[in-house]
Amino acid sequence: MNISHILFLMNMFSGMGYSILSPLFPSLGTRKGLSEALIGWVISLFAFASTSITPFTPLLCRKFTRIKLLYFSTFFEATCTIIYGILSYINSFYALLISMFIIRTLHGCCSGIIGTLVYSLTQALAKPSEVTIALGNLEIGWCIGITSGPIFASIFYNLGGYPLPFLVLGILLYTSILLAKIVANEKTESEGQVKSDPPFLKFLTYGEVVVVLGALVVGMISESFFYPCLTNHLEKYFGLSVSISSLFFIIIAISYTIVLYFLEASTERFGLYATSYIGLIMASIGVLMIYPYPPIPKKIFFVVMGFTMIGGGGAPIFIPGLVALTKNIKKIDPSVDDLVANDISSAINNLTFAIGDFCGPIIGGFLSTHFGFKHSCLFVSIMVACYSVFFLIYFHKKIYFDIKKMKEKELTEDINDKSDEKELINHPGLYKGDIINNNENEDNIKNFEGTEYLKFDDKN
Repeated sequence: MNISHILFLMNMFSGMGYSILSPLFPSLGTRKGLSEALIGWVISLFAFASTSITPFTPLLCRKFTRIKLLYFSTFFEATCTIIYGILSYINSFYALLISMFIIRTLHGCCSGIIGTLVYSLTQALAKPSEVTIALGNLEIGWCIGITSGPIFASIFYNLGGYPLPFLVLGILLYTSILLAKIVANEKTESEGQVKSDPPFLKFLTYGEVVVVLGALVVGMISESFFYPCLTNHLEKYFGLSVSISSLFFIIIAISYTIVLYFLEASTERFGLYATSYIGLIMASIGVLMIYPYPPIPKKIFFVVMGFTMIGGGGAPIFIPGLVALTKNIKKIDPSVDDLVANDISSAINNLTFAIGDFCGPIIGGFLSTHFGFKHSCLFVSIMVACYSVFFLIYFHKKIYFDIKKMKEKELTEDINDKSDEKELINHPGLYKGDIINNNENEDNIKNFEGTEYLKFDDKN
């Protein structure tokens, strides 16, 4: 099996482990006496733990090697998932709360490490010309995981109650340990011994890196700010049930996946930075359509279109952003090994996802509570739009250079094509105006002493 397919599966399984708790734990927490505020903190603790461990992942790679970290993280990710189900048998309020905080923190750390290593190894092991496609496939795997997690939870919850989904998925996640063994057969460590750890935080002092990271954070906020209030909004204004409203979360993953298939063509035509800018504009417009905000008609069609644009805008924000991060890190410190550079860029990338995932629901919930969901969408839309303007101003020279370079490349290829056509027309055996039917005259082609001559029947 192709190594990229292995990493794809690992990312998909990790996405399922990430998404299965949110639809199930609130019901258990309420029965056990936990308030919605505490339940929210338990759920968001995952992103906080992932954020905290990410800056130290490159250092841990040096201390324990990437493969050992993969073994450790995949094992405990699966174990934590099983423990979620077992904790339902704890009756003590404080014992349950403390246990959930501990397990959720460990799960977030393991998932953060897996995410960083999977993206890093994909960049390192894929061919240079296939990096964008390989990263896009990882995103598809993650989308499939977070989309299928709630569906998986619903099916097995109906079959065996609260514990069964976690027990079944936990056993399935142990498969990732076997997948990590396959990855171990590849070159996953740097040549030679790195004398010192490249400072992770030093790369965050460079403007280009920070601005790219800002785009990733803003993009993630646009995909998560509506979590606390969307279901209530759709039920109140459109009369949709909770089960139907949950399908709107899948729209983002579907549109994200579709756009990924066209992403390589976009980056080849416009470059990394212009593609990210286009994604920010799409996300800004999409957020405004979720309510929908006047003068957009308040119809469910525009809500669907809004989610489609948010998901479609996410792909050109995140994938080119990760590639740009790696290139900037190598430019800032050319002495950094390729694998180490991939570790650092993936860790920074994972860090921004976790920050956006943590801040988005908090921002959306606060704005919706104090100003209403309508103005919450307007505020986030303006925030994304303003950042897209700042992004364009900061990278305008790079965007202009990339587009100019792409046009020159297209012009060169066009000239070469015309030269080849001219050479073919001026071939001794061909004449302008002749109509050549290759199928009918194929038997008239002969080779003499290595030289090819074309002869035609008298009928021609």
